[in-house]
Amino acid sequence: MVELDRHSTGALLCRLGGADAGVLSLAPKARREYIALAMVLLATASLAVVSMAYAMTDGLKANPAIGVLVGLFWGALILVIDRALIINLKPRGSKGRMFLMILPRLLMAALLGLVISTPLTLRIFSDEIAGQMTRDQIAAANIAAEELSSGSLKGLFDAKEAEVRKYEDIVAGKYTYTAAGLTGAQQEYDTAKTAYDAKQKQAETAYRKWQCELYGVGCEGTSKKSGNGPLALAMQKEYQNRKAEAGDAKRLMDAKQTALLGAQRENGADAKTALAAAQADAGKQLAILRPQRDGLQLQLQQLNDAAQAKRQDGLLAQLVALGHLGDESGIARLAHLLLAALLFMIELLPVAIKTLSAAGPTTIYERAEKLDDDRVLKLAQERAGRERTKQAQIDQRAADSEARVAKKVQEKVEEVVTEIAMVAVDQWSKEVRQSAADYTNRQHLPTYQAARVLGAQNAVQQRGPYNLPQARNPHGNDPAQQGGGGQQSGGSKP
Repeated sequence: MVELDRHSTGALLCRLGGADAGVLSLAPKARREYIALAMVLLATASLAVVSMAYAMTDGLKANPAIGVLVGLFWGALILVIDRALIINLKPRGSKGRMFLMILPRLLMAALLGLVISTPLTLRIFSDEIAGQMTRDQIAAANIAAEELSSGSLKGLFDAKEAEVRKYEDIVAGKYTYTAAGLTGAQQEYDTAKTAYDAKQKQAETAYRKWQCELYGVGCEGTSKKSGNGPLALAMQKEYQNRKAEAGDAKRLMDAKQTALLGAQRENGADAKTALAAAQADAGKQLAILRPQRDGLQLQLQQLNDAAQAKRQDGLLAQLVALGHLGDESGIARLAHLLLAALLFMIELLPVAIKTLSAAGPTTIYERAEKLDDDRVLKLAQERAGRERTKQAQIDQRAADSEARVAKKVQEKVEEVVTEIAMVAVDQWSKEVRQSAADYTNRQHLPTYQAARVLGAQNAVQQRGPYNLPQARNPHGNDPAQQGGGGQQSGGSKP
């Protein structure tokens, strides 16, 4: 650290830690503190690089080169953000204000720590997570298989498969033809046989009772006396009646059996024709049913493939497996939380160190920084005062210059106007003298008297700007003068 402190690398690290070179020159002992803070920033940025590289390669299955490049970019971004969070964290104002300054920085740093620590946690527990993912995938596959086996699509497939097998058996010759007459004959024979069996049983029962009564032993409900008495004769008659009914039932059964045999012979003769027709119909049905069965089988296979495709091992699947692993084992959950907390605290170190420094007593660097800020503020105020004074002087000089220029312009204008006025006066004097001379000659008046009269009239009636006479008629004859002259001439006439 000492050797590093003496070289330009130390100055660079100090700047990275948020120190000012000018302030450090006033408090050189603070260099080590800011170098250590810069090393912590670089450590958190390095963790961010490794974390993002693992997230890209393991979670997103990106190319390792791309993962490293993205990791470097992410690390640089985290370095800039961490530096921005701590660079202006200084003790200012009351504790409440300090808390409001520190709280958002801590929250942002905590969020960054959580994001950065998660991929590293997944990487460290990769073997356990892989095992849990396998178990989750097996359970999901079993559920998917059960859904497929009990679903409506599976029922349709089983029904189509049964139909296909039935028609395939017919095509293979496994077909039993039963004519409608054979079925009726079989039912009639079964009914007749059932009736005969019942009558025959009744006859046998009546016979046993008769024999018991006849010989007086072997049965209950008899008189216990041997001999052909009245009761024995009655039982004999009952037996004969039952025997006659059984004989009638036997003859009916034999007739129905004969009819059944005839129907069976007829059915056997028609079986070959019926089998050929059934095989032809089965072939047609199989041409329709087999594509339908194959289509249903394809849909089932696609559903099964989709269920298999859901067995992903991306970042989200790993997070889910990590959660399941914690649910199944308390030790796994505790290990996960401890590791995540460790990485989280490492990412939180820069802001935590700066926060503790800001909350503690004022350091030498902070005092030197305040002195430097006061010096810079004083220099800025002095510079601003000089600028204001210089600007006021410039404004005054400009105003004086404008006043001098205005005065010179006014004097020049007066000079020009005076010159123009003198020229006009000279011209006017000449015109007045000429007019007076002409008038005197016409009126035969003395020159001196005519000039005085004409000059007085022009001064009153024909005065222009600057009290100058108006321009003379080019012909030398002013209508007003001629009119006035005429009046004078007329008035002077006797």
